[in-house]
Amino acid sequence: MREGTKLIAIALLSLTLGCKNETPIKKETWIEKPLSQWPTFALTNEISFKDTTYKDLANSFLINTGYDTLGISCKHLFMVFEYQIGFTSVDLGKNFNYWKLYPKNDTEKYVSVKRLINANSQEKIGQFNTLKVRDWILFEIDKNHVGLYPLKIRYTPVKAHEVVYAVGWGTKQKDNSMPALIKLQCYMNLGDYFYTRTLTKNIQFNGRSGSPVIDKNGYLVGITSGAEGKMGVMGSVTYLKKMFEKYNIKYQ
Repeated sequence: MREGTKLIAIALLSLTLGCKNETPIKKETWIEKPLSQWPTFALTNEISFKDTTYKDLANSFLINTGYDTLGISCKHLFMVFEYQIGFTSVDLGKNFNYWKLYPKNDTEKYVSVKRLINANSQEKIGQFNTLKVRDWILFEIDKNHVGLYPLKIRYTPVKAHEVVYAVGWGTKQKDNSMPALIKLQCYMNLGDYFYTRTLTKNIQFNGRSGSPVIDKNGYLVGITSGAEGKMGVMGSVTYLKKMFEKYNIKYQ
């Protein structure tokens, strides 16, 4: 066997052995079941300040870091606080009372926020075009989250053409008995966020910000951030991982 042919054969053998040794992805057991049988992970927010309380504002969810359970929602909620209460930075401030995460179809099943982990009085709120690259807020929560399911996280990037699913509540959603399941296809991944095409028909997007985006195996890959033209904008887990590392949050 000539030297070049031998090297190709060795390379092919190594590739074959490598494929055999890859750990297969373990699907979440619920992902193949009907939506009505999925665990409860799509949540919304009740947020109270001294003179104002917001109910059913945007979406939220819990995550499993491998070591702890954290609450998640979208940072561009601070644009609401900026316009209506006068906030100037990503910080809940001295007039904050409480923040609850709960499923819209079962308000008695809630978890309370203890603190905003990535609060930053020096971080300006900005507009959506700046927030979309950093549109995650992380909460330390009370440990009593019985009945609410923290999503496991996939850290590999969403690929172009990959199909993913946003699961959450919309402001104009007619039936709140279940969160909506919206099928999306990644158009382009830009690192801290990615663009999607919507494959589900007749969906109203109002109020769906903060919904978790999961892959076909049931793992968290993003957060619903907003839209630009006909494209959806999803915050990427890449930025979430940056926050873990910045705030010394253990993850696996």
